[in-house]
Amino acid sequence: MQQKTSSEQAFQDRFVRELEKYKWKAPDHLDGNKQRVTVNHLIENWRHELNRMNADQLEGVPLSDAEFEQVMAKVKQIDNSFEAAKLLAMEGSTGKIDGIYRDDHPGITRRQITLTIFKKSQVRGGDSSYQIAREVESENGNRFDIVLLINGLPLINIEQKRTDKSLDEAFGQFKRYYRDGEFVNNFMAFSQMMVIISEVATRYFATPKSINDFNKSFVFQWADEENNPINDWQKVVERFLMIPMAHQLVGDYLIIDEAEDEENRRHMIMRPYQVYALQAVERAALGWGEDGIRHGGYVWHTTGSGKTITSFKTALFLSTRGGFDKVVFLVDRRSLDAATSANFKAYAAYESVTVDDTTHTYHLKKKMLSKQRGIIVTTTFKLDSLVKDLMENENYSLADKKIVFIIDEAHRTTMGKMMVNIKSYFKKNGLFYGFTGTPLFDENKSTGMINVQSEVIDTTEKLFGPELHSYTIDQAIRDGNVLGFHVDYINTGEFEDYSSLREDLAEKVLNDKPELGERAIERELLSKSDAEIERMAVKEGLLSYHDETHIPRVVEEILSNWESQSQEKFFNAILTVAYKDRVIAYYNEFKKALAKMDYDLNVAMTFSFGNENDPDGISPDVISEMFKDYGKFTGIEFRVEDGDSYFKDLVVRSTRGGSGRNPRNIDLIIVADQLLTGYDSKYVNTLYVDRPLELQGLIQAYSRTNRVQGPMKEFGTIINYKYPAMTEEQVNRALTLYGSGGTSSLAIVEHYEVAVHKFKEAVEWIQEVLPDPTNWADLETNNEQLDNFIESFAHANQQLNTVQQYYEYEWDDTEFGIDEHQWMKYIGAYKNLKPEEDNTEILPVQPLVGRAKLSGTQVIDADHILGLIGDRVSSKDGIQTVDTETLRIIHQQIQELSDMGEDDQAKLLKEFVDTELVTGNLSSNSRFDDLFEKWKENKVQREIDVFAKDWGLDANLLSESVKEYSLNKKEVIPYIEDLQRSVNYEEARKPEVSPLMHTMHLVNEALPEYMVEIKNKYK
Repeated sequence: MQQKTSSEQAFQDRFVRELEKYKWKAPDHLDGNKQRVTVNHLIENWRHELNRMNADQLEGVPLSDAEFEQVMAKVKQIDNSFEAAKLLAMEGSTGKIDGIYRDDHPGITRRQITLTIFKKSQVRGGDSSYQIAREVESENGNRFDIVLLINGLPLINIEQKRTDKSLDEAFGQFKRYYRDGEFVNNFMAFSQMMVIISEVATRYFATPKSINDFNKSFVFQWADEENNPINDWQKVVERFLMIPMAHQLVGDYLIIDEAEDEENRRHMIMRPYQVYALQAVERAALGWGEDGIRHGGYVWHTTGSGKTITSFKTALFLSTRGGFDKVVFLVDRRSLDAATSANFKAYAAYESVTVDDTTHTYHLKKKMLSKQRGIIVTTTFKLDSLVKDLMENENYSLADKKIVFIIDEAHRTTMGKMMVNIKSYFKKNGLFYGFTGTPLFDENKSTGMINVQSEVIDTTEKLFGPELHSYTIDQAIRDGNVLGFHVDYINTGEFEDYSSLREDLAEKVLNDKPELGERAIERELLSKSDAEIERMAVKEGLLSYHDETHIPRVVEEILSNWESQSQEKFFNAILTVAYKDRVIAYYNEFKKALAKMDYDLNVAMTFSFGNENDPDGISPDVISEMFKDYGKFTGIEFRVEDGDSYFKDLVVRSTRGGSGRNPRNIDLIIVADQLLTGYDSKYVNTLYVDRPLELQGLIQAYSRTNRVQGPMKEFGTIINYKYPAMTEEQVNRALTLYGSGGTSSLAIVEHYEVAVHKFKEAVEWIQEVLPDPTNWADLETNNEQLDNFIESFAHANQQLNTVQQYYEYEWDDTEFGIDEHQWMKYIGAYKNLKPEEDNTEILPVQPLVGRAKLSGTQVIDADHILGLIGDRVSSKDGIQTVDTETLRIIHQQIQELSDMGEDDQAKLLKEFVDTELVTGNLSSNSRFDDLFEKWKENKVQREIDVFAKDWGLDANLLSESVKEYSLNKKEVIPYIEDLQRSVNYEEARKPEVSPLMHTMHLVNEALPEYMVEIKNKYK
């Protein structure tokens, strides 16, 4: 364990003193700077806290050793932080451990007890205690800088770094702790939040449930109410780690997501803007303002920033603490009704509230009249139907109730007559709060309704009240909470270019109005923008789009780039077009084109199905064929009348990514209006647009692509196929209204040329550090140069990852400043040199679909070289032989393998060639590659025999363990218990000082390290 420098120690001292100003206590017995403090000391401290908190339950008799052993046995069953989060919220937001049997104590009446360990709501005293533990040592030899204990539980872990160090180091340190098993099946599994901090920067994240769940995309920064980031460490303590906020973050502001898919189950901690929005609604609903009057309002949080969580927590607070009879969550469509109910129920599984969805209007009435408090999720249509029915019968029983209405996607149908009816009925006691990513302003020119006061309600503010909190798209992109957009405008051939369009217009105007003169007309047209030219051309009939030619061109263009754009079908996409009949036309064109190409792509379409009285209803034959196609790749075939079930399945399935992740997934969904708002999937990376979109509709649709996924998705791609200049104008108008202004908005990522230039600069940095990547071994003895190379490569690799996600991406030796083969050598150098804890993801250079690959580029790996050698060796007298020139080529190719990052494999191959092939030890009756594998197996077994003798292990058992060991699960050693039992201390050639120390060193250090080493060497 590395000791802290004096400056690090001084920062920690100041940090702790600052915490003490805000109700945290720093007892000496938990200060590892004054004496040794271990996790066992924290456990003993917790035992005292348990006795204190549960004095009544314990009837004045503290837990005995045997009783506390029962408690710890249950603690050791906690797999991870997610399971701990559920335990901490077990019963009515109170953490408990039940089933503890008491010893025989005189005067004890309870033989079995339940212990309270945590209370979410007690944030200002009561039973809660707040302690600081410093420099805490673990059994694995790690040392935690600071652990914040609430009621003795290690709920918040803090790693501190010097100002000159990157917070990435602290993030990596937490990952290393995980790799060492620090937060699994032990007391530290109670950790709910991790904080990484220096004097000038702070980040926090919910404690991941496994090492594979560490994702820098979900590491957040605290901010103030105006969304300004807080970096100064003293302000961080004052605003973020003070009590009650720190307690609330791991209590009230923590969400347990019991999602349907196992991979999505986790606990989350709210982001600052979500907390401030909740608090703002709470103040308005409870009348905590200066005038003491309760009022409504709206929350403007940009699409993709987590409004569902914010609105759920808001509904939860008001339903449990506000004294309201009901909280009703309103959505405007059945599809969102089902999706919201599913989300809310997943979030509410461990909360002291029930979430009811409503199938029919009578069911809604029954729920709203019941005395049970809770959250009701329903549609605006159902509530409007209920209100009409009540008003016709002059029934105002619900109007007298204190009901809070939270309206999701409040920019949509809230301007219609239904909302006016609902607000009118509940005007006495109802409070209405809108949540939207795109509020309606005067600029939207919405058609509103006139209320009973003869006011035109045509903006979000007029309908709900004042803005309570905002978090704009630019702020969200700055913070990394949503992604920016790369917007392409494609001319599909309806006009050649804007010069020719101006010429055509000049000719038309001159024919119509010759008196204006040719020179004046040309001058006038040159002064106009491209968008104005497009509008004039449309008006004059010179620019139009005909589906019979336009649709095939769009389909061809989409398919020609599909593999690269979807990153080999990892991501999926949405195509939005105007009108149902165009959805069907596109669907049929895709089927035709795919059949012609003999290419597999899972395409689906969806629209409002209507009914037999709907004049725009779709033919049952079309629906039947669509369902049949859907069944071919999903294995589920719906009946014509199962439209709702089909849509629900499509929505769930589409959130799982493309068919490259699972052949039953959807690659492309064609829609008219559905899924363009309220739909949330991190795997949608592209939106194809062949229709007009404006203002809130444009931002909502584009935002389907802006969910954060990870390093493979740096931005959402939008590709427009109609009226390029007019569309760009609409994009800028929308961003001016909802971001911070036109093309300067952060919402639009830099142009492709800029991204390429940045990659070229990054390549120049690498080349300066390591001019020849084949000389990578020179850096192994120069730590400074090695660090420079690792840093420069990581930067260039990240920038190339960004470049590859542009629609225009194509490898260009000149523009990139490096050819593809040389870049692969730099990847190889990095792979040979990178430290074990470096988890930089190296993405493959994407192949270009439909284009010729670079000549001379081929994949150099062990299989390639084995095949090459096998093809080149000769046979003489039953022995494999090789001539001098062929041997030179083989050695050259083996060196290339080393340069490509497979140095261990290269060394093995060279040894095999030099000691077995050249010396004539290989029979020509067997294939070269089979003999190599057999030789490797023998080497592995010899190494296993040596290790087994050194440690007194059963060699056969160790051999089986090595065969089944996986580098993907480094922490799992097959047959570990059997291996432990097989240890013969007396026969070990390198025994430790005692049998116990020998076995512990073997199991905890020597064997895990050996497994990784031998697997890497002989993979």
